[in-house]
Amino acid sequence: MAAKKSKRKQARPSKADLEFVAEAEEILERMREDLANLSDQRASGTEVDPDLVNSIFRSAHSMKGLAGLFGLETMSELAHHLEDILDSLRLGRLSMESPALNLLDEAVELFSLLMRRLGDSDFEPEAQSSVEELVNRIEAAVQERVESDDTLTGLDLDPSLLRALTEYEEHRLRENISRGRHVALVDSTFEIIAFEEGLSELSEAIREVGEVVSTLPSPGDAPESQIRFSLLVASDLSSDDIAERLDFPDTQVRLVIAGTTSSSSNSPEETATSEESKPSQAGPNGSEPQNPTADEAAADLSAGIGSLKSISATVRVDIHKLDDLMNLVGELTISRIAIARIAEKLATDSSTRRIASELSKAHKTLDRKLKELQSSVLDVRMVPLRQIFEKLSRVARRLQRDLGKTVNLEFSGVDTELDKLIAEKLVDPLMHIVRNSFDHGIESPEERVKLGKSRDGNIRIDAFQRGNHVVIQIEDDGSGIDPVAVRAKAEALGLVDADAVLTDKECLSLIFAPGFSTRNEVSGTSGRGVGMDVVRSNLSDLGGIVDISSQLGRGTTLTLTLPITLAIIQALIVGVGKQRFAIPLNSVLETLLIDCSEIQHSEGREILNLRGEPLHLRRLSDEFGLSHSEDERQYVVVLALGDLRVGLLVDQLDGQLDTVIKSIQGPIAQVRGIAGATELGDRGAVLVIDVSAIIEDALRRRDAA
Repeated sequence: MAAKKSKRKQARPSKADLEFVAEAEEILERMREDLANLSDQRASGTEVDPDLVNSIFRSAHSMKGLAGLFGLETMSELAHHLEDILDSLRLGRLSMESPALNLLDEAVELFSLLMRRLGDSDFEPEAQSSVEELVNRIEAAVQERVESDDTLTGLDLDPSLLRALTEYEEHRLRENISRGRHVALVDSTFEIIAFEEGLSELSEAIREVGEVVSTLPSPGDAPESQIRFSLLVASDLSSDDIAERLDFPDTQVRLVIAGTTSSSSNSPEETATSEESKPSQAGPNGSEPQNPTADEAAADLSAGIGSLKSISATVRVDIHKLDDLMNLVGELTISRIAIARIAEKLATDSSTRRIASELSKAHKTLDRKLKELQSSVLDVRMVPLRQIFEKLSRVARRLQRDLGKTVNLEFSGVDTELDKLIAEKLVDPLMHIVRNSFDHGIESPEERVKLGKSRDGNIRIDAFQRGNHVVIQIEDDGSGIDPVAVRAKAEALGLVDADAVLTDKECLSLIFAPGFSTRNEVSGTSGRGVGMDVVRSNLSDLGGIVDISSQLGRGTTLTLTLPITLAIIQALIVGVGKQRFAIPLNSVLETLLIDCSEIQHSEGREILNLRGEPLHLRRLSDEFGLSHSEDERQYVVVLALGDLRVGLLVDQLDGQLDTVIKSIQGPIAQVRGIAGATELGDRGAVLVIDVSAIIEDALRRRDAA
């Protein structure tokens, strides 16, 4: 194996390293448990459960993918070679007595060592050398192949069915025959509209009496509304016993080859007695059963054991428990505000001023500790976007197979963090966007070549933090979106009037309308007109916003802007008339006190000259039909979401408070422009402004003016 130099040069594990260890340790624990079971089964001389080998193979595959995702090429290479051993075992190329199996335990212990020393640059040369040495031994061990015999030549089976078997199925058939089991062919006919359920029930029933080696559609006479399947089954039961156990209509069982085992239709108790009556495998002096191969493995394993302690110090916690914890912190925050007001009242009376002073000191301590607790809980809830991007990679691989397109999916900003709750709800919108880019945006390889583009398409996803928001941009180099075609389709669907005046950007925004799709046919990938609608509605629920830009023939960019967290937030309390509202402070850029004469008008819009830049203004009173103050001076709250800016005119500012946004229950739960409600201690409850909706509506009106 060619030596690979690690790019990681650091004295201590980074946050990404610790995250990798937390994920990898679970995989390693699962591998240890499965390898211990495998060792037990080998030592007992019983048949090794094929699902056990498959499980270890899946763990090695998961380890390879995880290490590759974190850029740990050495570990990924080692896991890849473990797959070689396990795949050879699954396919019968290696026997269960092969010395190569001992290398699995060595590899697991080496993984453990590499994870303990992760981030230690002094250890990297030794780690590289150890992995290379083990990989060389694995490569040598897997060269010892088991020769296939000709046990399948005498089977009473259609040659076309034999040819259709995969290598794994062929191995399982040989293995069962060598174990002396009966092999039978179960033919069954199902109604096409319900064949999946029927086939599943039949397979489940067969697994109770044996192993389903293969399931294949079967030729033969059958009505057009029905379909035939043949299941190749290996069992200790004879074909007659199998037929008797399977109470399914239109099902026949035919013997393919008789086994040498007797029918074991015994009861579980009889089976247990039979097992107990087996001759003891004790050693010549009554010692414990000996298995040289297992002993060697145990010796090797003992030599590699350093510590049984867990490598990582992480604990997985249900996100709902963190929500409960955050709600408790929110309730404490409200109580803290109430204590502050009590202290202020007591301070106005000379007889209670001393008590007020002591209460104020206690309040400051409580305030500091609550902020530390709040910060700690928020930090626990944060997860890197890498977790979502990994899921997108899997979707992309499947789409490449389904659509026959090769697309390079690139990510940047994988360590950008978001609240776990937001990250989970972001998966579906991102998946819809990537799916649409594949299906609608990226042209076929032949079209791209004709257009002078590279044969492979490109989708790039960039994530970065901007203030208290996270911005995610998804850019493809596909065909772009034609605003004229979008408008024509929207008119045909009745989504927009023919005489409506729309800008190109507004036409592009029509793709977010419910039911909109430019596809005339529904495919397995898209075309039902639900994807982009889901994107906008899900982002709106999260207090986020989506923006789109596109150049015909050059590609499309979608920009998602989201708050970092929806848990406890600081809010600016504002007043309009007799009503008060809370505005999330993470969306407030600044506040201004202006004279009404400074407000300018253009095409029916109110504008403020903000340091040479025009700022579009909206009156909060107009948004909800409220009366407002007639004072000559008004406050402007400058709202910001990504690059978008809107000034909100209000009558007064009532300070800042920590708030917990609660959803509104009742018959009018959804009000455009309202994100929820929050308590202000003894000052009652106020509505929380949905900044994304206010900005979105304001800019839409501006563009339409």
